[in-house]
Amino acid sequence: MEIASENGGWLRMRPLRYEFDAEPADPTEDWLVVSVAAADRNGHTWQAESPCLTVAETIELADWLDGRTEAAELEFIEPNVAFRQLREEAGTHVLEVSFSHENLPPWLPGTGLDRVHRIQLEVTTEALRRAAGAWTAEIAAFPPRADLADW
Repeated sequence: MEIASENGGWLRMRPLRYEFDAEPADPTEDWLVVSVAAADRNGHTWQAESPCLTVAETIELADWLDGRTEAAELEFIEPNVAFRQLREEAGTHVLEVSFSHENLPPWLPGTGLDRVHRIQLEVTTEALRRAAGAWTAEIAAFPPRADLADW
């Protein structure tokens, strides 16, 4: 999945594999290792791989990108990546994507667990729908291995 901003910057995410081969008993233990690559509008780029989303959270992300949820923010169990819609008007969305922990850019100064790097992406509704479709297709290779009824 790729989301490219109208004013520079982009985000690419791709599920790579289940973190563990064993089937989990609980959906909060069904982790995927995800490749995250991004660029801010100044051209600073980085890439990371981490078990930052559960299978259930990947489904939530697809729904959020496609506008099937009213939430302005999307946060996950692991705080490595988060999404927030800052504003929407006339078919254009301004998203803020936050990165922390293992998904921080390696060039970011400082130390400690409270560091966060944010980028803003200005995208059309159609671009978000395309990203949602691409993400849905990519996560189809990693179906839930635990019952999502209580998720």
